[in-house]
Amino acid sequence: MLRNAKFACMLNKRLKYYHNSAPLFAHGKTSGGDQFGIISSAHKLDKTIDQTIPEFLFSNLHKWENATAFECAHTGRKVTHFEVYKHSRSFAAALQQHGIKRDDMIAILLPNIPEYAAILLGILQVGATVSPFNPNYIAPEIATQLTTCRAKLIVTIPQLLPLVKEARRKNPFLKSVVVVGEAQEGCHTYSEMIKVSSEGVQLIQRKDIDTRTQTALLPWSSGTTGPPKGVMLTHFSVSTNLYQFTQPGYLGTQEGGNGQGRLIGILPFFHIYGFAMLLGLTLYQGHCTMTMVKFEPNVFIDTLRRHKPTYLFLVPPLMTFLVSQPDVSAKEFESVTGIMAAAAPVGPVVTTRLLEKIEKRIIFQEGYGMTELAPVSHLTPVTPINGKIGSTGIVIPGTHCKIVSIETGEPMGPGERGEICVKGPQVMKGYFENEKATKETIDSDGWLHTGDIGLYDEDKYFFIVDRLKELIKVSGYQVAPSELEDLLRKHPAVADVAVIGVPDERAGEFPRAYIVLKPSSNPSAEEIHKFIEDKVSCHKKLKGGVEFIKAIPKSATGKILRRELKKDYMAKH
Repeated sequence: MLRNAKFACMLNKRLKYYHNSAPLFAHGKTSGGDQFGIISSAHKLDKTIDQTIPEFLFSNLHKWENATAFECAHTGRKVTHFEVYKHSRSFAAALQQHGIKRDDMIAILLPNIPEYAAILLGILQVGATVSPFNPNYIAPEIATQLTTCRAKLIVTIPQLLPLVKEARRKNPFLKSVVVVGEAQEGCHTYSEMIKVSSEGVQLIQRKDIDTRTQTALLPWSSGTTGPPKGVMLTHFSVSTNLYQFTQPGYLGTQEGGNGQGRLIGILPFFHIYGFAMLLGLTLYQGHCTMTMVKFEPNVFIDTLRRHKPTYLFLVPPLMTFLVSQPDVSAKEFESVTGIMAAAAPVGPVVTTRLLEKIEKRIIFQEGYGMTELAPVSHLTPVTPINGKIGSTGIVIPGTHCKIVSIETGEPMGPGERGEICVKGPQVMKGYFENEKATKETIDSDGWLHTGDIGLYDEDKYFFIVDRLKELIKVSGYQVAPSELEDLLRKHPAVADVAVIGVPDERAGEFPRAYIVLKPSSNPSAEEIHKFIEDKVSCHKKLKGGVEFIKAIPKSATGKILRRELKKDYMAKH
């Protein structure tokens, strides 16, 4: 069993997130549930949301403006719902003074801190686009994303400033840096910027933009080839999706007010899962979220005890951690009424063990979605309670789903396996400056092809059974095999290489490299590990191992037969 310290490192560097979509109203007609193989929600969506994200999230502010919205589990620093609103407007006004305008790209390189929401929403109120970065990235990865999205400004903390400075050296677009914390030479300071008055300042509202086409967020999603791609999510798709999955009966959280819900912010805000389920729900439903800048076992358990959460948003590694800890008992879950697990498949064994440990009947929900779906398309409903453990649920209101044959593309019936395709208002606008990848993902009728293999039963509950994509999911983080293969090919001793994901009890998968060496070359596996040590993030490291083989199995067209490698691995292990 991994010790807590080792698990903490793994989770900190990997708690990431998840993938795909296209505008229903821009790409084609909605298919009705009466067509064969097309499953629609039994609950109709009464409206879509043509508001900006800030307008929508602050629409209920009057109900709980004096209640705490975010509190830091490490320092106790906190902000109320009204302070988030006020600070976001002041930050927006300060950004305007610094020359930031509509359609500019702003990067956020921050851990989960109480100021995150005001910063993100302030940027949106200028009409700029927010690109949230993974704070665990190393300088070259930050530099690549900065260059790709052409960010003009980045918001970070002093601890990450050296990485930003290194990434900035060859970046002609980045003009300004804002730090949250102590003042730093050559940087603007968030604490000073929120002192700027927003009175009389013209901030972006729905009347000023087309919410269905204006890109609000640019999170990142790995493809099966090449580096991560920017996913263009509009104000319309993000706001409408949050409205979709908070319809009665679909999510077990309750509105705040006098009975304010309490959440733990361990899922990273930079990822769409953490953004939607923690940052978004906190403001829209009036909750209080205890933010954690990193996973520390003792702090997490202590936060469970002190904060007494009413609902937990988890990923499989966190569930495994809670199950495995002898000092976590039913007492820590006394206040919990529901749990959601997402980002990667959850095995029924872990789920059952956790529910047994809790020793009471609570709502356990699983969901399905991806960054490109802003992010939710399926949820297991609140009732019947825990009816189908292992299912990712039913389609949420306003969403349509079908399972299509891999060979023919035709819709499949109940119990038949095929690729999951989704259509709805939550579908992404497309990939940033990547029309080819967009067309490969969203067809001419507006269906988003997820790359996941699934099926649905007679009750229209969906189950994920495999992935058509070759992505490796490490604690929810996406790792593209091709990215590691391209890096390993730069080693002077490597003639050919293939990377696959191999099972891991806690992380789900780890990358494993199969390497064909050049003649007269004889590096050790340790040398290969050292070669990529400082070139990739922790979740991309070859923790699944390195194996030297004579030839990479390939098809007649040269495609790597990863299934053959995985089959061989499973036979040996």
